[in-house]
Amino acid sequence: MANLTGVSGEYFAAAELSRRGFLVTLTRGNAPGVDLLAYHPTSQKTVAIQVKTALGGKQPRGQWIMNQKDEDQELVRSEAFIFIHIPVLPDPPEFTIVPSKTVAKQIHDDHRAWRETPGAKGQQRSTNNPMRHFKDPNGEHRNKWNIILKLAGI
Repeated sequence: MANLTGVSGEYFAAAELSRRGFLVTLTRGNAPGVDLLAYHPTSQKTVAIQVKTALGGKQPRGQWIMNQKDEDQELVRSEAFIFIHIPVLPDPPEFTIVPSKTVAKQIHDDHRAWRETPGAKGQQRSTNNPMRHFKDPNGEHRNKWNIILKLAGI
């Protein structure tokens, strides 16, 4: 089911970008760290995008599971993330658009604060945990399509 969720998110993101005048290609896993390439014919620029999708009820709204590699700007190949929350039908998907550098800084800072806070039993947290979370609980980045338009020079 996780694979279907991710693929549906990529198609939802591609559809929304197409509505905004982009020609979109899904990389289908052939470009590490890049799920979509969005080309805008007016500016003739291509934006590399990574998509993260959460299915309604499986994760808290406004939170997506990430990995340690997503905080390393040397490894991140995308210019922006499109985070998608797919709620229970019939509600439409919700989009959160954030520059990759903003995501990297937030998950780095959040993880460091988590490591410095004692665990439930007062123990020191593991420094080897690769899991990260991107959080946007107040919807600060919801529907910020202008970020991708700006990256494309529009």
